Amino acid sequence: MASPRGGLPTATQLLCSFQGTKFADHDLLSSAHALAVLHARRSTMRDARLVVEVDHRRRELVEDIDDWIRERGPLHHDALIHIETLGAVIDRLAWGWVNANQVIETDGARDHHARKRWHRLAELIDGYTELIVDIVGGRRRLPARV
Repeated sequence: MASPRGGLPTATQLLCSFQGTKFADHDLLSSAHALAVLHARRSTMRDARLVVEVDHRRRELVEDIDDWIRERGPLHHDALIHIETLGAVIDRLAWGWVNANQVIETDGARDHHARKRWHRLAELIDGYTELIVDIVGGRRRLPARV
């Protein structure tokens, strides 16, 4: 699936990057992959200091994504502003993907919690897709990072 105008990755491309495929040639997808790796690592950590370090690195990656979109993404100053930066949206998607996969690995695909988490991930994917379409179409813009 090709990227929409502006080089923004599709949801499918993001999911592939979370999985570890097809991300090395795109800075934003490389950052998305790293977010998924960090979320997976963080979910097994018990040392609070290590969790803080992982969260700090996640914030840096979110900022990298936000810088990437600010430099290359479409700008529509008169469009409605979205509540989150693209980096924050992708970070949430990465966590949703990791969370859904972990519950399948431990409880199996037929488990009620697994289905709920995959349903939540599907909602996040739909929201991301709508956001990208709105950004490219000039109906939405992303907030400046604080």
